[in-house]
Amino acid sequence: MATPDIHLVERAQAGSAEAFGQLYAHYAQELYRFAYYYLGSREEAEDAVQDAVCAAFQSVGALRRAGAFRAWLFAILLNTCKRHIASVQQRRLTSPLEEAQQLAEDECPDALLSALELRDAIYALSEEERGILLLSVIGGYKSHEIAKALGCPSGTVRSKLSRSLAKLRMAAEKESL
Repeated sequence: MATPDIHLVERAQAGSAEAFGQLYAHYAQELYRFAYYYLGSREEAEDAVQDAVCAAFQSVGALRRAGAFRAWLFAILLNTCKRHIASVQQRRLTSPLEEAQQLAEDECPDALLSALELRDAIYALSEEERGILLLSVIGGYKSHEIAKALGCPSGTVRSKLSRSLAKLRMAAEKESL
């Protein structure tokens, strides 16, 4: 996916709602996918993306470097997802069975089942592991970029990413048995 023009970010920083809307359109799918796999629920993901985009729109003028827009936007979304998890700690997310029934009109039941199993395996990871995995896989960030964002050593990020991927592999192997 091509990076949007820095001039578009600068226009958004200057107060252009249209420019910010174009930036949102560019990143919407990536943001949603990240939030969905982080939170494990369509509704929660939609809410988190909406909250993060509203927060970003309100504070885009404070962004120091236009070239850092994407990382800044994902950092806002990550923090928003963490807040959403804290706010729903008492209630559980929609169960896979209920969600499968909601999506029953889908013509690919095997693909749906696989997607639900992947979502459950990702949600079984710790919050930190899930964040690192999704920043890497969906966000496309390198370990040193994730380390900088999380304030920890790159080696720690690499080892946690490796362990997270191993856990997903083990979960996939269990499902295939």
